[in-house]
Amino acid sequence: MPLGWAFSVSAHEDDLETVGLHLKWKHQFQFAGYYAAIEKGYYADEGLSVELIEGGPDKNPVRELLEGHAQYAVGNASALLDRAEGNPVVVLASVFQHTAQVIYTRPDINSPEELRGKRIVMLQDGRRELEAFALLKKFDINKADFVLRPDGTPEDLVSGKVDAWPGYSSNEAYQFKQNRVGYRMFRPQDYGLDIYGDTLLTTEMELQENPQRADAFHRATIKGWEYALNHVDEMIELIKTKYDSQQKSRDYLKFEADVIGDLMIPNVIPIGLSNLKRWQRIATEFEALGYPVGQVEWKMFIYQPKPTLAHLLDHHVYPYRYWIGMALLITLVLTLYAFNRQLLRGISSRTAELEALSVEYRDILDQMQDTYYRVDTEGKLLWVSASVKNHLGYDRESLVGNYSTGLYFEKDGRKKHLQAIAESGGKVEHYELCLRHKDGTPFWTESNSQYVFDENRKVIGVEGNLRDINARKQAQLENEELTSQLQQAQKMESIGVLAGGIAHDFNNLLAAVMGNAELALLDAPEHGEMRHFLAQIFKASRKGADLVRQLLAYSGQGRFAMGEQNLNTLIAEVSDLLGTVIGKKIQLEMELEDGLANINGDKNQLTQMLMNLMTNAAESMSGSPGTISLHTGSVNLTQSDFARMYLNDDLQDGAFVFIEVRDSGCGMDRHTQKRIFDPFFTTKETGSGLGLAALLGIVRSHGGALTLDSEPGRGSCFTIYLPALESTVYKPAETALIQPESLKGLSGVVLLVDDEAQVRDVATRILEREGMSVISAADGKEGLALFRKHADEISLVLLDLTMPIMDGEQAFRLMHAYRPEIPVLLSSGFSESQAATDLSQQGLAGFVRKPYTRNTLLQAVIESGEISKAS
Repeated sequence: MPLGWAFSVSAHEDDLETVGLHLKWKHQFQFAGYYAAIEKGYYADEGLSVELIEGGPDKNPVRELLEGHAQYAVGNASALLDRAEGNPVVVLASVFQHTAQVIYTRPDINSPEELRGKRIVMLQDGRRELEAFALLKKFDINKADFVLRPDGTPEDLVSGKVDAWPGYSSNEAYQFKQNRVGYRMFRPQDYGLDIYGDTLLTTEMELQENPQRADAFHRATIKGWEYALNHVDEMIELIKTKYDSQQKSRDYLKFEADVIGDLMIPNVIPIGLSNLKRWQRIATEFEALGYPVGQVEWKMFIYQPKPTLAHLLDHHVYPYRYWIGMALLITLVLTLYAFNRQLLRGISSRTAELEALSVEYRDILDQMQDTYYRVDTEGKLLWVSASVKNHLGYDRESLVGNYSTGLYFEKDGRKKHLQAIAESGGKVEHYELCLRHKDGTPFWTESNSQYVFDENRKVIGVEGNLRDINARKQAQLENEELTSQLQQAQKMESIGVLAGGIAHDFNNLLAAVMGNAELALLDAPEHGEMRHFLAQIFKASRKGADLVRQLLAYSGQGRFAMGEQNLNTLIAEVSDLLGTVIGKKIQLEMELEDGLANINGDKNQLTQMLMNLMTNAAESMSGSPGTISLHTGSVNLTQSDFARMYLNDDLQDGAFVFIEVRDSGCGMDRHTQKRIFDPFFTTKETGSGLGLAALLGIVRSHGGALTLDSEPGRGSCFTIYLPALESTVYKPAETALIQPESLKGLSGVVLLVDDEAQVRDVATRILEREGMSVISAADGKEGLALFRKHADEISLVLLDLTMPIMDGEQAFRLMHAYRPEIPVLLSSGFSESQAATDLSQQGLAGFVRKPYTRNTLLQAVIESGEISKAS
């Protein structure tokens, strides 16, 4: 405890009279004034020793006060209802000029009116949540009109278990902001319910039996609050030291202090002031909402402090005696002067005042941050305040007299606005309105609008105010867009994993089908139906392999022959084919940037990407005439650009080349755009639904990104961005082929390790047919044992990558460590993985992808270098 605190409470403790103060809730900055009055000795100076009784969810301060367990208590405006029920409570001071109680909802709930039928948590008795109930009643929502949840936490609002949570503006808002959780907060004062917040209460008995003690307690409390609000940091340290039952952080307490300062407004209203007329208005409002208030004995309900004459003289008169005397003298002189001039002013003075009144009101509106306006029934602007310049960029003079229709960003914006006013009975509040800024961009406002009537109650126009919510709305829209992108990325990733797994298993099946068909063809008669049927089986299995390659391309696991490629060169090489793909009815317009930078990529995959784009554009026109524009170029992209793209993970700022395909076809709505890259999704009667899915996989595997811009009836535009290389020299990837005659007359022993029996059988028969001997194993562990046993005989190992017990990567490392001179070929239903790339640097002889044909397998065996040809 600081020394200042210890000194201030040490004086005359033995002579103090003990009283109890029951707090409304657990210790927090909400009660800082009482802590200050204790610790600074203000209560002690008045002869009082105050014992604080901490509140909580199961404690009722008013009940404790009425039962005599405390002489004073902290309550709220519900004291008015307690008084109406005959309980002798007295408001000693109205500490908070505005209530801190609010209703929190999710951001998608725009008005308390939308809470009808929703799930609302009410943890406490009705009196503590009076302000929240009153706000609901303001919208004619009673207990029977919503689902009351008797328990819950603020986290339930975030998770969606409940729809609304009555809380406090000084409390839960901090938690939501710290956790970056979106929320909306409805304050009663924003809807005409300007209710007092925390009130200091006592009883008639205390005032009758101990009037001087009540006066002393009131004075010390006011001094405590004055000190607390002027020494916020000091009070926070006191709370952390002595009153830290809730263990709130210092930042949390600072947030609470700032909000409470705004609720008490001590610079405008004296602390603790209870305004009789305002209490009467609150009573009237409660009656209108259905609360039984009845006749209140106001003089007994509201305590009015009675300062002594000595106190008035010492504190309010004597220090200013000279100034008061001078003021009295000046007042006398001015009064005489005013009396003499009064007859001269007459009617002309009064007329001038009336003429100035309208100008004064307009000047006040011009100084407001909100924009005020009035339009006639045709939409012509009759008047608008000067702040329209700050909001929409227009000078007032350029708008007045013109129609407001063009200020709405949506074509039917004014129609919807007028419809909302009509449906709300001639007055709409908190209506979100998108207007058009002078520069053409959308500008979001919140409007409170109502009809304007003439003396015959005929509608002659609309007036209202516009509040700037553009930053908040843009953040909300951006958050929704980011959430959508995240969901799309997660969906693509999960589907990609599934597609890769299916492709792996399907490749093993195709390996057996293709191998057996090819072996059967070698022994089939040159002529006859049998050879034709086998050829059809082999052809169908090859098509199946192509389909698997598209699945692997979509999952980002396609095998690429990477090298420097140039998009302009690729387009030139397939330009004749493009005309065939799109048909004669469609006009192709190409604009290729000169000197386009190279990219690192696979020529075949990039060609497939281009053909898929052109095919999709052509099919969008459904055989009708149209135009497709093909455009290449260069651009520098930053993180802000990536935010609006597909596949934007891990992209780095820098130079990119792009290829853009724009068509004049039917276009797509948002629902179709969300699914357009899903495998097997198609809007056509024919087609596999894999074209754009494979395209997305190719872009992903090349470290690129793409954008899609489309609207129904306005065509579509796909733009693909790929990282540019610094070099501009085109270096195509080279592929060496072995002549067919070199595939005959082979000898040697091959260790074949594969967990698929059908694959082992086909590969064994292919290799043995060419003269090689085969030792087979069903997993890596068995293969390693056979390798060590027959190491002196084995010429080559054909090793599957994915196997149970021991996978190919582990088996290779152990085999290579034992006999590094024996070559090992790696095989997989997946395309060449990073593992295979890494192993190639450690002595891996090569990689052969399933399903392989006879020639592909034998070519890989020969390239290993250890299989000899028979003489």
